[in-house]
Amino acid sequence: MQLSKTLETHGHAPVNPPQMATSLEGLGVPTYVAEALLLKLLNIEPKINLLQLTQRLAISSNLIQLLINQLREHGYVEVLQPDSLKTPVNGAQGVNSSILRYQLTSSGESQAKAALKKDGYVGPIPVPLRDYQYMAKQQSLRHSPITQELLRQALNDVYGVEQYVDLIGPAINSGRAILFYGDPGTGKSYIANRIIRSLNTPVYIPYAVFVSGNIVRLFTPQHHHELAPSSEQSDIFFNQHHDRRWVLCSRPLVQVGGELTMNMLEVSKCDATGAWLAPLQMMANNGIFIIDDFGRQSMPTERLLNRWIVPMEYQIDYLSLPNGQQSTIPFVTTLIFSTNLTPKEIGDPAFLRRLGYKVHFPPLDIQDYKALWQAQCELQNFLYDDAPLQHLLLLHKRDQVAYYPCIPKDITRICHDLMVYKKLESRLTAVLVESAWQIYFSDEQLKRMTL
Repeated sequence: MQLSKTLETHGHAPVNPPQMATSLEGLGVPTYVAEALLLKLLNIEPKINLLQLTQRLAISSNLIQLLINQLREHGYVEVLQPDSLKTPVNGAQGVNSSILRYQLTSSGESQAKAALKKDGYVGPIPVPLRDYQYMAKQQSLRHSPITQELLRQALNDVYGVEQYVDLIGPAINSGRAILFYGDPGTGKSYIANRIIRSLNTPVYIPYAVFVSGNIVRLFTPQHHHELAPSSEQSDIFFNQHHDRRWVLCSRPLVQVGGELTMNMLEVSKCDATGAWLAPLQMMANNGIFIIDDFGRQSMPTERLLNRWIVPMEYQIDYLSLPNGQQSTIPFVTTLIFSTNLTPKEIGDPAFLRRLGYKVHFPPLDIQDYKALWQAQCELQNFLYDDAPLQHLLLLHKRDQVAYYPCIPKDITRICHDLMVYKKLESRLTAVLVESAWQIYFSDEQLKRMTL
């Protein structure tokens, strides 16, 4: 449909990096939480050394040593001799602490297993909810608005974008929910995904958040792309002792379609690890959350809309937690509904009012359509000939199909498949285009797509 080009983004983060805690109290979570994580980690990775513990829990070695000392006093952890790694020692006097390794005692194993049964999360120490709330609000897109230049650059390979690019930009900066609507194949989902390239400020995402007695895992490689800090940012991290419980990421993009269920919008338990996972909207904070094919979800549309009323209006959301409590979290994501339905088919006026911007995606005009066709031919390395294009335009006219931007990409791919199968040279013909058209469209599709 559109050609892809790489856009260099990611400037300076809009806020200073969180600073590393210098005391157990400075972690912002109860000490028993850090101790339990250390026990669980030693249960999974026995005979681990101080450096590895520091890396896994993302706090300083001094704090790790304090936790170990406390756990040793309880009889939960023992220190192994550096040579044989078999015999426990009572102290580390005269021994380089970096080569010491640690393991659980039998009572420590019991404590670790009890902690894992309660909560399967093993990883960096979580950050307190108050710190997450502060950072999420400070990193809101409202504090780092996109410009016309950035958005045009992000969408520079999208044909026909001029008719709505200046609607999308203000919509993103507004912080309000957006409705993309139009016929199938008009590029709504593609452009919604493309917008993320214009958000050129990185953000800090915590591995996990401690919420009302619960550890909720937030960072996931699926939705959060970790960035290597620039040399200047590395200096900032060193000078300000960057808290490694936070990850520098590009702004997140979370996209769901017809598979969306209400459970995905609540704290849920990972079947594989037993850890509690943040809901999708929390993972999308400080970025974009796309609900694609809106109206095709298994749940009633009205129920889904009601779920968003408060977050869209007040930029806050309420989480139901495993222990039965509720907690308030920021809702600072750009929510994009992409649908083939018309606004009137979606919801009542009260909901539509909360959709601050409604952007209609029409078919392309003929000039943009021709340019897109030629670009797709070049992408497929076809020897270009104007005759197949003219035949394609006749097919559009004959079957009364509008110039949808998905068609050039899909038709040229089918033509390529036919060429490979029949061992033909890479030259389009009217016959190939006709065959691809017949394969691509069913009679029912043609009836629905008529002008």
